Amino acid sequence: MTIFDDLRKRYGASSAEQKLIILRHELLRPIVTVESSAHLLHTASDQICTCLPEGISAEEFKNTVTWLTEAARDLHGILDALTLDTTKIQEQHGIE
Repeated sequence: MTIFDDLRKRYGASSAEQKLIILRHELLRPIVTVESSAHLLHTASDQICTCLPEGISAEEFKNTVTWLTEAARDLHGILDALTLDTTKIQEQHGIE
């Protein structure tokens, strides 16, 4: 069974609000995995660049790591923007 089928079966009839909570829960793990992987690649990039196969430049590798980092950050930001309860954020910061 695919993740699509599983989620659809378990949560297909949920309300929109419940689906946002489920979306956040389901996407946080893979987003954190991408963020962590990008950080590890960035940390080890100088050593990795010395053993890249011919045809892949150090600049290309470093650009890819940068894009991966930016994509993970953007995905996390989009997820936060669409799934965080803004009333709770406003209450935490004293905003009305």
